[in-house]
Amino acid sequence: MKEITIRVPDDMAALIEQWAERIPEMELVKVDEAALLSNGSMAERIHYAITELRTEHLLRRKFDYAWLKIAMDTLDDMPVFLSAQTFLDYLRDEVGLDDLPSESSISKRMDMARGRIFEWQFADTSDAQETSRRNNIVKRFYNLTRGGK
Repeated sequence: MKEITIRVPDDMAALIEQWAERIPEMELVKVDEAALLSNGSMAERIHYAITELRTEHLLRRKFDYAWLKIAMDTLDDMPVFLSAQTFLDYLRDEVGLDDLPSESSISKRMDMARGRIFEWQFADTSDAQETSRRNNIVKRFYNLTRGGK
């Protein structure tokens, strides 16, 4: 028997379960991702979170990774990085991500966020929508790394 993993939107799960019941040779195995993530390593949790952010199209610009670096440097239980390059090295080598931004696209933005995490203001924009978008990236990342959906 082969094992195949598929991800479906929550509203399609019942339909997939009904479909699987019609095939007696098929076994449907449900995975509690939140439980897996809470037991997973930090690198696994970060990999999952960034992959989800990409899938949800929240990381729209390469410099959006700067907000993740700043957040990780701020949060007590996350790794801290001395530079944008060490952050990128970690994402590439430890987390296993590719298609990452350049060091300069992150380092140019690292001093832009001001204030408390999740309520940042940004020196390079006064647009309320853009400010909210950036803060939402960090909120979503935080939630995903803690096993949220």
